[in-house]
Amino acid sequence: MGEHSKEKLEGEMSARKQLISYIDRWVSPVETGLNIVGAVLIGFLMLFTVGEIVGRYLFNSPIKGHVEIVQLTMAGVVFLGIAFTQKVGGHVRMEFVVNALKGRLRLIVESFTLLLALFIFAMITVNSLQDTLYCLSIGDNTPLLYWPTWPSKLCIPVGSFFLCLRLVIQIIQYLSQAVVGVERREL
Repeated sequence: MGEHSKEKLEGEMSARKQLISYIDRWVSPVETGLNIVGAVLIGFLMLFTVGEIVGRYLFNSPIKGHVEIVQLTMAGVVFLGIAFTQKVGGHVRMEFVVNALKGRLRLIVESFTLLLALFIFAMITVNSLQDTLYCLSIGDNTPLLYWPTWPSKLCIPVGSFFLCLRLVIQIIQYLSQAVVGVERREL
């Protein structure tokens, strides 16, 4: 490879690193913020459940609509932290086949599985956003409390969208490492 080709390749790698770094710097704080909101919702659910149990058994006065409130909150608990969990590698996965692979083949297999996840969550993002907008347009409410369902449903496309961004970042990192041999931490 000539000196001009090496310079061109290094320039392309530098531009790719800058783009991935820029996207990661923008996405990371949002992922962290969404994760914090999800954690606050978990805290709310714990306190709410204690309050419901105390009200039901000590004062014979359960909280009206407690099942609906828990159902509406669960979408935020699950989906708002999903991108952050992917970022830190916290999702449960079966690795015995992937760990047996070495080198570029392992990176390509990792990229392929992330690409499948990206496809699935892109579909979830689009379909759940359409459903959220539909529920907003018709004024969909819960049966007992008459609370709108769209805020809870909005957590699904928002969380899935940021997971898709994280998956794109990781796919580019893995493929760059597989093709060029660049370490993931350098991207």
